[in-house]
Amino acid sequence: MHLTRRGAFQLLPVTGWQVISNVQKYDKNMTQNLKADETQARRGSVFNAPNALSLYRIAAAPVILYAIFSGQRMLFAWLIIISLGTDALDGLIARHWKLETAIGVKLDSIGDLTTDFLTLLGLVVFEQPFVRSHILPIGLLFGFYLASQLISLLRFQRLVSLHLYSSKLTNILLALFFAAYFLVAYVPGLFYMMIVVGALGAIEEIVVLCLLKEHRENVRGLYWVLKEMKTAPMADRW
Repeated sequence: MHLTRRGAFQLLPVTGWQVISNVQKYDKNMTQNLKADETQARRGSVFNAPNALSLYRIAAAPVILYAIFSGQRMLFAWLIIISLGTDALDGLIARHWKLETAIGVKLDSIGDLTTDFLTLLGLVVFEQPFVRSHILPIGLLFGFYLASQLISLLRFQRLVSLHLYSSKLTNILLALFFAAYFLVAYVPGLFYMMIVVGALGAIEEIVVLCLLKEHRENVRGLYWVLKEMKTAPMADRW
């Protein structure tokens, strides 16, 4: 109804379809608001599964270090395999269920650095003959890794925390290689697959670091960076 010039109210016809349409729009808006609130609550929560996995890697680091220097080869193998596995899982879980948090990104980066360092250290300590006979591919992969860290420090004064999908894939292959090597037998095909994927992932990381204008986290990959650059205004691309 509406108010006429004489002050009287006049009823306006309302069809059933209009009522149903308004109800549907209201329900849709309420659903979207609830989903947005739920996503915000998830992101704001520090105590979630991805952060717990990252915390595990950090907490396990002293135990892995003890296993290395006390000569407990199998304890090192099991712990490093679990740490590499959780490194692949935490980011996937966080992205799929929208559980990314600022503290989670930092925990993941710390967990990545400690796990990568302990993986190489343990391999050198326990498997010196293997490392000497495969020094070229191992050195190549480690060299690319150091190069990306150096570029990040020079450009942004921070260590790498891009969390590319290729880096996660490398850690999955590394976990599979360690599981096969320490628990079953050396599989050359798996080793060289891990080296190739790791080297390509490191090259992708270096290219992304060169393209970015400022330090960023959770970039996902070069494809998404180029896609953003393509859609961004010309003045903001470089």
